[in-house]
Amino acid sequence: MKLSRTTGTLAGIATAALALALLIPTFSNQEQPPSWSPAPTPPASSAASSPALDLLAQIPDAGPAPTQPYDRDEFGPRWADVDRNGCDTRNDMLQRDLVDVTFKPNTRDCVVQRGTLHDPYTGETVTFTRISEGYQPTQVDHLIPLSVAWATGAAEWPTDKRLQLANDPSNLQVTTANQVKNDSTPSQWMPVASYACEYSTRYVQVAHAYELAISAADRAALTDTLSRCANTTP
Repeated sequence: MKLSRTTGTLAGIATAALALALLIPTFSNQEQPPSWSPAPTPPASSAASSPALDLLAQIPDAGPAPTQPYDRDEFGPRWADVDRNGCDTRNDMLQRDLVDVTFKPNTRDCVVQRGTLHDPYTGETVTFTRISEGYQPTQVDHLIPLSVAWATGAAEWPTDKRLQLANDPSNLQVTTANQVKNDSTPSQWMPVASYACEYSTRYVQVAHAYELAISAADRAALTDTLSRCANTTP
């Protein structure tokens, strides 16, 4: 009886082992059991960039203010004829930025008498009429104000370079917002949203071309604007 129970027990164990073997998959030497791994994480999107942002990164930070106070006369006479075309810079800019321009008689098509301005700073359309005295609402603005240029590098320049900046078309814009903007920089003032990208780009291009420094506040404002512009560019 003892032998029979042992034999029966061994037979039962063998039967159970066979059943378990059938349930467990086997793998050849070439096959490996499947392993679990998490799904790959998609790469993070790169930060927005643009040529203007690249230029901005090359512009140095503004240092201490110059000891010599700003004086507009250090930038030469107002609206000089630096390109020797017979017209001063102010009238050159009026011709560039106005449409339907008419000229004062006997000025060799130089002195702008009337015209229409589609003002990029404000988004408004206004009529320019030349007046000989009193306040002229349509003026020529320096994107980088001359006082700011003085404080960020121009104080060390020769006079001819300051004259060039003061009359450089890339740093000039006809607008009715000149008095509102005044000597403000991008951290203090921006044009309407439709022109903010162009304004910021031009500001950076001029600063880079003339090797002017930029304050931390202006760098932050320009970076924010230009980054949003880069993200919305198709």
